[in-house]
Amino acid sequence: MKNRTFIIKIVCLFLLNIISKQIFCQVPKLKEITYEEIKANGQAVKIVHGFIDVPENREKPNDRIIRLPVAILKSPLKDVGEPIFYFEGGPGGSNMLDLKSLGLVTNHDIICVGYRGVDGTVKLQSKKVGKATKGLNNKLLSDKSLDNLEKAIKEFAASIKEKGIDISKYTMLDVIEDMEYTRKALGYVKVNLFSVSYGTRVALIYSYKYPEVIKRSVMVGANPPGHFVWFPEKTEQILDKYDSIYKATNIFNYKGSIKAAINQAFDKMPKRWRVFKLDADKIKTSTFQMMLSKEGAVEAFDAYYNAANNKDYSGLYMIQTLFDKGITKNMAWGDYFQKAASADYNPTVNYRDWLRSTRTTLGPTSSLQGWGTIKAWHSYSIPEEYQKVQKSNTETLIISGNLDISTPSDFATEKLLPAMPNGKQVILKDYSHNLLSGKQNGTVFGLIFNFYDTGKVDETGLLYDPIDFSEVRSLSTKAKKKYFSLLLNKIF
Repeated sequence: MKNRTFIIKIVCLFLLNIISKQIFCQVPKLKEITYEEIKANGQAVKIVHGFIDVPENREKPNDRIIRLPVAILKSPLKDVGEPIFYFEGGPGGSNMLDLKSLGLVTNHDIICVGYRGVDGTVKLQSKKVGKATKGLNNKLLSDKSLDNLEKAIKEFAASIKEKGIDISKYTMLDVIEDMEYTRKALGYVKVNLFSVSYGTRVALIYSYKYPEVIKRSVMVGANPPGHFVWFPEKTEQILDKYDSIYKATNIFNYKGSIKAAINQAFDKMPKRWRVFKLDADKIKTSTFQMMLSKEGAVEAFDAYYNAANNKDYSGLYMIQTLFDKGITKNMAWGDYFQKAASADYNPTVNYRDWLRSTRTTLGPTSSLQGWGTIKAWHSYSIPEEYQKVQKSNTETLIISGNLDISTPSDFATEKLLPAMPNGKQVILKDYSHNLLSGKQNGTVFGLIFNFYDTGKVDETGLLYDPIDFSEVRSLSTKAKKKYFSLLLNKIF
């Protein structure tokens, strides 16, 4: 009997040893760790930098390894709560937030893990696609321009395949698995999520797939499933709101309807401003991008008034140049198309016809350029269950702006909140998509971290930050001051 018990113990220890080794092998460790000390609110705070190695395809042993950067802003406080994983906007942009710029001291560690395809050793970038996104013949959204962009996208997709990169493993689900790898490596049992714009969709799917590891989630500018497409009709509604606010707050120097000025400017637009050719599509698309912040929107509206009332198109040309500057060399176009297409693409929809079917002041802008060409990329979809809204019991705070053209507040109200029994929404008045900027930046962060600490949504500290239509940095003045440098840039 004793021998039998002894043998059972040996077998159990042997099995336990095997299991522990398997678990250990499945949990990666941070590599090349370095430390940086900064000052925040008068306190010494450490930032830990390192890398984590993750497999490209987790279903294949010994597959390609992707090295991702990791940064951790360590809390200097003794009573430390659950850490916060950060998800930046995009797609196509980095997730490595400049933690030094936060200037925060909280009782939570804040963790950034690089997005695969953007921050890691595999970068899905293409200069040819970036060049093609600038359009042809000063008609950004013409079929000729879109077809040219489609061609560049197809060639880029083929080149990725030739390099042996498995593009099907660069979806939001794979990003979430990278976060899970890191969570285990750092020994965290539960985490909080802090997401912005596109990152809110990653956080939402994270809550669907791993609800047991998430304590609380804050979504700033929430993007529900199906909403990587920007709807022209919604942009029109928000332009109407700007018009109403402008009329109400500037009664003594009211210049007339914003929409009327935009329409008049385009109706009478010449082919050139001085020597520079004007592209109405590019100006409209860049205006949409400027409207991601209310300050940018006011600058753009001022340029339209100047064009409509003074026949001065210098400001609109500056808006046009901002589009080309926005197509950065660091944009990971493969990540942009893969994340959007794998989540929201519907092969039964003709996006060009659909987006052009309604007449609005600015038209389909960025949506037509992205979704009017996305069929050239589409090759893989994430499982259907993650392409639609599910019930989520995660304690969630959604912060929205009533002037947000990218992630409109009512989409979150109508589509996400009904499926979130523990969800709450705060809508910031007279705020667009850049919700963490402006005069009430500090009060919004106070709201967020109080929610992480207590689960309560306390709006009493929020300050109203109205739109100031009177203080405008004139793009027309800027264009004239920089005329010769703009001319040299064009020549060279």
